[in-house]
Amino acid sequence: MSSMNASATATSVLLVIVGAGVGLIPTYVMERRKERHALAVRWDGPLYDLCKECAASARQLVHLIRRLDRAMDQDEQRMKVDREHARLRSVVQQLRILGTAELQQAAREVEHHAWWVRVVHEGRPDELIDHYGGREVEGRLRDAMHRLFVAARRQLGVKDPDVVVSDDPIDPRRPAS
Repeated sequence: MSSMNASATATSVLLVIVGAGVGLIPTYVMERRKERHALAVRWDGPLYDLCKECAASARQLVHLIRRLDRAMDQDEQRMKVDREHARLRSVVQQLRILGTAELQQAAREVEHHAWWVRVVHEGRPDELIDHYGGREVEGRLRDAMHRLFVAARRQLGVKDPDVVVSDDPIDPRRPAS
């Protein structure tokens, strides 16, 4: 009789151990998921801010460059352009820390094409126009900005990340409202 009790006790203990083990596995998996999610979400705010600043800085740089020849004080306007260009380069470098490879590449392209917008508006030739199939510098920058928006939206988990409305309010791909 005693051996039967020992066997039943051993079976009960074994079932408790197996049950605990089975219960631990889903708990462990869920905790790991929570940790990964918390880490991803922790960087979403700073990433969003950097992407927003990158886009704003590129736009501001173009705005300042376009007004270079009309500014009352050319030296002051050039200093503003230099400061904004330095800001854009700084933000692009910061995006290299948090951005996916796609986002880092898009940010680098924005920086690259913003530089060429500056070069052309300062009166120098666009030495890369043939490399880009005759596409003018501001069009190349708009395309790079679009890629930046898509990459940022994709990394931030925005629904339909590829759907970014055109800068042109009269987009020929969209029917008139």
